[in-house]
Amino acid sequence: MSNAPPAWPDLRVLDPVSAQEFPAIVAAHHAYLARRPGGRRACLKFRDLSDLDLTGCSLAEADLSGACLRGCTMVRANLRGANLFGADLTRVDLTEAILADADMRGVAMSDARLIRTDLTRADLREGMLMAAYAGDIRQTQTVSATTLFRAVVIEARLERAKLSNSFLSQADLRDSDLHRAVLARANLTKADLRGCNMRGADLTCANLAGASLEGVILIGATISCTNFDGTSLVGALLDEGDLSHAKIRSSIGTRNFRELDVGLAQILSAHAMWTQSGGQSGQRADLTAVDLSGLDLRGVDLGAAVLHGAVLRRTNLAGALLAMADLSLVDAREANLMNADLRGAKLERATLSRATLMEACAKPLLIAGGHRCPTDCTSARLDHACLLRADFSMALLVGADLTNADVRRTNLSGALLNGAILSGVVLDTAVLDGADVAGATGIEAPLMALTERCGLQIGGGPFDALPMSRGAPCATD
Repeated sequence: MSNAPPAWPDLRVLDPVSAQEFPAIVAAHHAYLARRPGGRRACLKFRDLSDLDLTGCSLAEADLSGACLRGCTMVRANLRGANLFGADLTRVDLTEAILADADMRGVAMSDARLIRTDLTRADLREGMLMAAYAGDIRQTQTVSATTLFRAVVIEARLERAKLSNSFLSQADLRDSDLHRAVLARANLTKADLRGCNMRGADLTCANLAGASLEGVILIGATISCTNFDGTSLVGALLDEGDLSHAKIRSSIGTRNFRELDVGLAQILSAHAMWTQSGGQSGQRADLTAVDLSGLDLRGVDLGAAVLHGAVLRRTNLAGALLAMADLSLVDAREANLMNADLRGAKLERATLSRATLMEACAKPLLIAGGHRCPTDCTSARLDHACLLRADFSMALLVGADLTNADVRRTNLSGALLNGAILSGVVLDTAVLDGADVAGATGIEAPLMALTERCGLQIGGGPFDALPMSRGAPCATD
């Protein structure tokens, strides 16, 4: 008879939960949450729920530690405060699910989908799950770090989430809210962080090598020993002090207009000649990533100019001609664009917070062939901006942030406002005929009243049958 200790079982072989067993567990858990007699908290630790359809399921506060949820569909599931310590969430679909305050230490979420998922205050730090057998304690995992390799985390809420030491390499975090998130020592190599709000985030010793950080907000972030090698920070918003970091300066690539090889006046003169001659003489202005902040450029002609990633903070562009100009990723906070011509301009991911766009013209530009080129403000930041009596008819404002913007008597007829943030916006006097607000948030006026008054659309779009193009020769309309 052998005195050898009993063989250690394979802890990765978990007890499966059948589709027939699961409804009874959920029903008892719902009774537990409602504090009804007979209720029982769902205990699914070390259970195998892989590939189950848990759409809309409520497992708030449930114990799913060490569980296998590989390939599960958990769209709009409620897992608030749940214990997911060491769980396997590989390839899980958690689109619009609630995971606020959940314990997610050491979870594996490679290739997971977390689109518009609420991870507020979730704990995603490293964690190693242990188990006891025959008096012995062993690890049940080979990796302790929370892994979101190649995960799709678009427009997710991660405010104050704990992500220290997490592995987020190649993750898609576009437009997610990481306000005050802790990312100390996190691996974010080659991650897509475009448009993220990382205000006040802790990036101490984080590795951001090769990451895309265009238009990211880093104001108030802790940047100490952070690796920015090979990153792109065009259009990023930072504290003035952060610009002293050599690596950050090189990543942003911003140049002061005084450092240009050719003087600004000469560039503007050559551009005017280029536009007037239809491109036969002169030269198109290319002011990519040039710092023009605070300058008086009233009435300037920069139609079809390239100002991608330029800094226009507090710049006076009143009455400026900017039709068909590339203003994507510009930092135009507090800029004066009163009466500016923005027809057909590209303002994708531009920051226009507290800018003055009173009576600005941003309607479509009629171009060769009778096509209309709409003004593109996709994912632009227009919070607290003044759009009084401005014309944004048929503009693309998909995903734009218009929090507390002044849109009194603004023409938004036919505009696409899908997914836009409209918190604090008074729409009573705005012209909204045919506008599409599907997925927009923060609308305070009764939606039905607006729909009846101005034909507001909650689906579809005004350009479905309208030919559009960009880059063709300009023509006056």
